[in-house]
Amino acid sequence: MKRLISIVLVSLMILSAFALAGCGGSGGGGDVSNSKYVGTWKADSMSIKDVASESVEEDWVLELKADGTGTLTADEEVSNFTWSLTDGGFSTKGDLKVKFKDDGDNIKTNIIGVDLSFKKQQ
Repeated sequence: MKRLISIVLVSLMILSAFALAGCGGSGGGGDVSNSKYVGTWKADSMSIKDVASESVEEDWVLELKADGTGTLTADEEVSNFTWSLTDGGFSTKGDLKVKFKDDGDNIKTNIIGVDLSFKKQQ
């Protein structure tokens, strides 16, 4: 029961972040067409401060396109954004405004105190 409540709270926090984010302009910054980040990424773990990391049971899919646009689908909610490279990762603007850090095989971000890790899909 405690795990179910945690999952529901995390989902609500993330969906709230999407709802509060403003709309961005068209197109990303710089050329990202050959970036290693282009492709589909799926969330594989999440954690909240002082709580052990858990695998993500919901399908949270991040799609980064070569034209600098992307989508995040989480619990049937779709957020559209643009993305651009930064030192050590990339950042997004639009419906989703966050910074992602490269962590080897995964990319990681923090949304309202929730750490999410995404793994690239083949």
